Amino acid sequence: MPENRVIRHRGDYDDAFYWERVDRNLGWLGDTPTEQRGRQEKLRDSVIGIAGTGGIGGSSALRLVRMGVRNLKLADSDSFDVSNIQRQVGADLDHLGRNKAEVVGEMAFALTRDVNIDVFPDGITAATADEFVQGCDVILDQIDVYTVDAHYALHEAFRRSTRARFILTVLTIGHAAYVFKYTRDSMPVEEVYGLPAGAELDEKNLRQLIHRFMPVRPDLVSDRAFDEWWIENRTIPIYGGTPPLCEGVLVERTALEVMDIPGVTPLPVQPGYAIFDARSWTTRTFSGTWW
Repeated sequence: MPENRVIRHRGDYDDAFYWERVDRNLGWLGDTPTEQRGRQEKLRDSVIGIAGTGGIGGSSALRLVRMGVRNLKLADSDSFDVSNIQRQVGADLDHLGRNKAEVVGEMAFALTRDVNIDVFPDGITAATADEFVQGCDVILDQIDVYTVDAHYALHEAFRRSTRARFILTVLTIGHAAYVFKYTRDSMPVEEVYGLPAGAELDEKNLRQLIHRFMPVRPDLVSDRAFDEWWIENRTIPIYGGTPPLCEGVLVERTALEVMDIPGVTPLPVQPGYAIFDARSWTTRTFSGTWW
């Protein structure tokens, strides 16, 4: 069997440069230099895997590098098209047709050139998932929601891992961020979705899948307009202003947990969820099944 295709960027680390570039983080990381540096070092030394480098995952990769993460793994088999320009980092006229993970990896590395980034341009499959997850402390699952088997492969590899602490997913729904967390003790994604591997996404299965990752449907559009996008055209509508909101929620929550910041309110794990809605200016957390 051929080896998985992986592109590796390796940076040269300069300790003085690193601490100069992350200096403004430190004032909110503790009362003493020891506390501040200790928590920043946890972020620096963590390995974060981002599966899916589109509107949320791609921006999150760049943000995490700016925040001081030095080790990333990126996976995406998709390529940029014109419709991605509306919201995705790396989607511009010069990069149309190029692999998303490759472009985001290049952009993230170019920010500081002191980071280590592994890029999996074939995306997440049963053949690549274990190598992608290996060595990760946290996994951010930002794979297209309709690509069910890729989610299953990623989560199966996570459960086989002894190092990865959790999987976090933030979805852009309307003008809101929907947050889902998986641990080894939470309900597995296969049970959440309730679909067998390889299942055809006919209308019945598609409606069930949508209900499972959209437990609360925004009241923005009629049933007819909703079905035209999600069911008939199988095109996920994404308002361009919402992915940055989701990116902020995703990277902030990831960093808080990696650095073990005190006083962090725990997120409910699947089948629980959390929502921050910019339109209604409300938040909601829910624990337990909703179906």
